[in-house]
Amino acid sequence: MKTAKELLLEFTSLGLGDPEAAAAMFSDDGAFEMPYIADFGFPERYVGHQEIGGFFAFVRDLYPGFVFENVTILIDTPEQVFGEYEFTATSTKTGRNIHQLFFGRLVAENGKIKLLREALNSVEVARAIYEHGVPELPAKADKAAVALGSSNPGGCDPLLLNSQCDLNQYRKGVSHG
Repeated sequence: MKTAKELLLEFTSLGLGDPEAAAAMFSDDGAFEMPYIADFGFPERYVGHQEIGGFFAFVRDLYPGFVFENVTILIDTPEQVFGEYEFTATSTKTGRNIHQLFFGRLVAENGKIKLLREALNSVEVARAIYEHGVPELPAKADKAAVALGSSNPGGCDPLLLNSQCDLNQYRKGVSHG
């Protein structure tokens, strides 16, 4: 029976050129999860060969011919493995060259993938699917500001926290405003 490491190495070497073959590596009730793509309106979890294969076909069509490279295994047990891998490809939707770094946790059961949960660079996803990249991302309300019922504490735009707004000024405005 294949170990988790063997499955991850086979999955990354196979890539998504054949979505059905990649999906067949999963158990019948296996799942592929990519939580951060929910921000783009995609489901974050795909279960079973048909759903997984359908998502893999979408990715293959978005980045035809891409190949995973630079696979690095960071944690390895017989049932679970955690690794990093990446690809560079051109998006068919925007024509942009995209470099994507993945972090993946694979859980193996009976020589099949029970779960593959991946994280990726969301900005690169935006560059791949939106003509104008990140500016087209829908804004998210700052949970702290919403919870406190404050729309503009301390003169800071809550959507700019951690980028253009001084977090200390924001906190000061919340606690004393």
